[in-house]
This record gives sequence, C-alpha cells and structure tokens, in this order.
Amino acid sequence: MKQYTQQQFKFINENFQQGQRAMQMGMFGRAEKYFADIIKIAPEIIEAQNALALTYAATKQHDKAAAQFKVILRAKPNDAHTHHNLANTLYELSQFEEAIQHYQAALKINPNLVDSNIHCGIAYRAIKNYDEAIKCLHQALNLDKKSARAFHILGVIYAELDDYPRTLECLQNASGLAPMDADINISYADMLAKVDLNGSAAIKYMDICNRHPNLLKAFTLFGKHLVNMRYYDEALQCYDRALQLGANGIDTLDTLGKIYLGMGNVDAAIDNYNKALAIEPSRLSSLIGLEQAYQDDGKLDKAISICDEIIATHGDSPKGYLLKSGVLKSQANDGIAENLLRFINQDNLDESFMVDINFALGKIYDDQKNYKQAFHHYALANSIKSQKLSYDREESEASFTKLIETYNTDFFKNRQTYGTDSKLPILIIGMPRSATTLTEQIISSHPSVLGAGEVEFWSDTVNSLHYILNSKSSYPECVQDMLPAHAKEIAATYESTLLKTTGASAAPVHITDKMPHNFMSIGLIATIFPNAKIIHTKRDPVDTCLSIFFQHFNEHHSYAFDLSNLGFYYKQYERLMQHWHTVLPGRIMDIHYADTIADPEYWTRKLISHIGLEWDDACLAPHKLERSVKTPSHWQVRQPIYKTSVQRWKNYEPYIQPLIDALNVNTR
Repeated sequence: MKQYTQQQFKFINENFQQGQRAMQMGMFGRAEKYFADIIKIAPEIIEAQNALALTYAATKQHDKAAAQFKVILRAKPNDAHTHHNLANTLYELSQFEEAIQHYQAALKINPNLVDSNIHCGIAYRAIKNYDEAIKCLHQALNLDKKSARAFHILGVIYAELDDYPRTLECLQNASGLAPMDADINISYADMLAKVDLNGSAAIKYMDICNRHPNLLKAFTLFGKHLVNMRYYDEALQCYDRALQLGANGIDTLDTLGKIYLGMGNVDAAIDNYNKALAIEPSRLSSLIGLEQAYQDDGKLDKAISICDEIIATHGDSPKGYLLKSGVLKSQANDGIAENLLRFINQDNLDESFMVDINFALGKIYDDQKNYKQAFHHYALANSIKSQKLSYDREESEASFTKLIETYNTDFFKNRQTYGTDSKLPILIIGMPRSATTLTEQIISSHPSVLGAGEVEFWSDTVNSLHYILNSKSSYPECVQDMLPAHAKEIAATYESTLLKTTGASAAPVHITDKMPHNFMSIGLIATIFPNAKIIHTKRDPVDTCLSIFFQHFNEHHSYAFDLSNLGFYYKQYERLMQHWHTVLPGRIMDIHYADTIADPEYWTRKLISHIGLEWDDACLAPHKLERSVKTPSHWQVRQPIYKTSVQRWKNYEPYIQPLIDALNVNTR
C-alpha cells in the first residue's frame, strides 16, 4: 500500500470528510472538487473513487459516472454494489441491455439484493421484455414481501399488458405498504379511474390530498377526476386549493370553464374561457369550450360566430365545421357539407376525424332530406368504428341471462328489508335515443324536481360490487353476498352523488337520473331503493335503433355500430325489461314517446301523478326550462315538443333491412 506523508494523510482525511458533509447538504459541486482532489494524489483510494462516481450520478453527469464506476470495477470486479450503481447509471443513459448485464452481475455475486432485482425488472420493462421483468420483480418480492416499490412496478407492467385485475391487486398492495408515498398512491388512483371504479378512485385521490395537503399534483388530478364524474362543486373546491398552491395558466382556466359550465354557471364559464383566449387568442380548446357555453345558454348566434372563428383560425382542422353542423339545422346552401368533404379526401386525415366527419355529413344530409346520401355517410362512420370493436352476441346474451337468473322472484322476496325508505331518486331508463332527455325535461320542469342528467353511478357500482362485498364471485352472482349494511351504504353514496351532481343548495323532493343503460341495473336499484320511481321510456324499435346508429357513441356501446347487432341487442333489452316487469310488478311505468307526442298533456299529467307530485303547468313547457342543455341535439331540445322523429325510419327503409330482420318487426 502506498505510504503517505502526514500532511497528505491529513489532506485526504479532511477532504473526504468535507466531501461527505457537502454531499449530505446537497452541495454536490463542492463535494466533487473534494473527492477529485483526493484522487489526484491517491487514485487507489476506492472510497474516494466511489464517492466521486456517486457525486457525478447525483448531478446527472451520467457519462462521467459510468466511466468512474468502470474504473472502480477494474479494481474490484466482484463488488455487487458497484455493478448495481453502474447499471443504474447505464439505465439513465438508456443503455438498457448493458445495464441488465450489470444488474445480473450484481445478483450473481449477491442474489439477495432486492433493489437489483427491482431495477433489473425496470430495465427489462424498458426493452418490453415483460416476462423477464415480471420474474425479476417476483424474485424481489420473494426476498422482501413488503416491498411497495416492487408491487408498484409490477402493477405498472401488468397495466401495460392490459391485465387489470393483477394491476389493481399489485397497486393495492403497494398502496397499503406505502400509504404516504404520493406517486404510488396516485398510480393506484389513476388505475381505479381507468377501469371505471370511479367511486373508489375518488376516495383514493381524496386520501392522497388529505395526506399531502400541499401537493399541487394531487389536487389537480383529483379535480380532473371530479370533473369527469360531474361532481362540479367538489371539483371547484379542489381547484380553489390548487390555485392557492400556485396553479395558474391557461390549462387551469380551461378546466375552470368546464367546471362552471357543468354547474350551469354559464357566465362564469364564458369568463374563464375568455380569460384563456386573452392569453392565447386562437387556443382551440378554449374556443371549443366557449362555443359549448353559448350553445348551452341557447345563444346559438354567438355559438355559430365562434364556429366561424375556429374555421378562420384553424383552417387546417375540420373542427369548426363539425361544431357548426351540430349547432344548427343544415340548409342546402350553407357550404358546411362541401367543406367537410374537402377534408375527408385528405390522405393524412386522422381516423377519428374521418368518423366525426361522416357522422356530421350524415346529420347534414338528413337535415336536407337527402336520405340516401345521409345513410351512406352514417354507414361509413359506423363501419370505421366497428373495425376497431368486437361485439360478441353469445357473451352479450349470456350476460342478460345471468341477470334474469340472479334477480328472480325469490331474490326480491328474501331481501324486502334491505332497502332504504328514500324517495329522492327518479330513475329514467330505456334504450339510448328513446326520449329519456324529453322525459327528464318534463319531470324536472316541476319545481320540486331537479334534473341530474346521466349520472355515472350504477355501472361503476356494478363493476366494483364484488370489491365492496368482498365477494369471490363477479357481478351479478356476487349480489348473493350483499348484506343490509352494504345496501344502505350504497344508497347513501348514490344520494350523495345525486346531490353533488346537481349542486343543490336546498334539498329537492326528487332528483332525476336519466342514464338509459340503468335498465341493466334495475335489480340492484329496486332492492336498494324500493320506493324510488322508475320510468321506462319506449319508442318505436326501428326508430330507436336507427337513431343510435346515427349517433357517435363511445366504445362501451359496441353493439351500436352494426345494424344487425343493434337489432340483436334490442331484443335482449326487451327480454330483460319483460323480466323486470314480471318480478317487480307495478314498480316500472312505461311511457311511449309516440303517445307523449300525440297527447302531451294527458301523458304528462299521468307521469307527474305516478311520481306522486301535485300538478304544475310548467311541465307542459319543458323547452322553457332555464338550465344548460347536455344532449347531441341542442336545437331540438329548445323547441316545443315536435313530431318529426316519429316513424323517422321510413325515410331510410330501403337501406336498413338487416335491422328490420334482426328486430323481426312487421313494417307493413
């Protein structure tokens, strides 16, 4: 070993201590100088070499760090920690294959290094070798069953493989092991939201905010989630806190505009969108929000002027023409179709725009009574959508059959005491496009009723019910494990959801929920709310299905993009509704759209009487209801009750034989 003079030894010792102290204080530049000075006179001191390498790594000088760690390995080739540290540095340099080699070298020397297994798994994930990544992370968990980080990364990998049950299991474990780790818990909350377990996600986001009251990211994410759930009052509270924590800028203004719009405060929404546009006058998202606000407020002339502004400032996008086609009833000389056709012929047009444009062209040509051309574009839009989706008829039929078999007469007989006495909710159910919006407008025109629109609750509850009940069975079989306490908890959550959605300052007598597909959840709803009124809207089957075919529904409606599948699904819906009427006699009121149109006053009075309310003349003028309107046909909703949608399918009879055959209806 090299001999040092007393002065050199003192210099080395003091510099090493000063370097360590500087590193502890985060003064890495100073630490680097101390360690480098030692190496100049004593390069064989491995501790100084290692400290210098760690200083380079801490200051993201990864090339220097890698070179320095390699110097150390030449002197100590069997040092597992140096292999690990070098691998970490190589990972930062995106040299994943070489990083894996050094993680494996570290593990060969010391198989019990938990972090080396975790980091090796992360490196394998980077090159998409998921099998090896999973092996490494499981090995880490074999060594440390309480490694939150291993569970977290494993959950992230399963998410990338679309294995959501394992994802949730891993992230739940990680969250439980590290309740104060914001990143881990945010990942868990994000995944709960991704799989539509929105209530559970909201609870997790709230927990993160409570544990980290100064974490801007937590409040922003929670606020966005609440907006998606349409809990606008609570979303506004989140954003108030985010603003206190320094949130600012145009994205925040846009989100506040969306929140106020959802709350029905159109003036505040317009104010925030205009503030955003003052910063960036041609910002597309702000212009779209402003156009929506004017539409919701019934100021169609202003909405159209915003569409024209979008057309002028974003001429390379069809968005302005798409929005304009939805604001007004198209005329043959308005030029919208011609401009959309110009876009549709572009080779590089995004597929989502192709779908939007064809749906818009269908609507335009329908307005112009050019039914052949309208159907051509509707069919093309649906064809593009159906190529990306798969509707399994056998699976769909089986799901309806399970509901019928589970919710039988004995089920309800044995659970008569499970429900709450509440009469707050009014459920308006039926197929989409069966006049649920009109029915809600009629009912919510009554001063004792508030309309909540389509509330995202029961489908989320069904998806998460086996978690809530701690059941080993999936839905609907898991309802056999439901106890009265579960039912009351779900009831309280739903009532709270309704009140949050409407933002009611005073408790109304009733709140309507017009989510059409709640017809799938009537068994659960009727058990939990035995006194809730259920209104079933019905419309001509062909008109209903054709109207669905003409709307751009999301991927959850996989049956909607093929006429034959539409007819098949409709028959399953009819089968289920017949079952609900059989096992819940007298609980569901059917109201037919054609009857309501033919004699509005008779059926409106019957509807209000069924709900148990005193008559109010406002129910005969639902189009005068002063609130924002959320429906694909804004201009129609703001008109008095009209008859043009009855037997509309006759205009398209030559093109829809697959639907007629599937419905097995007599068209003569």
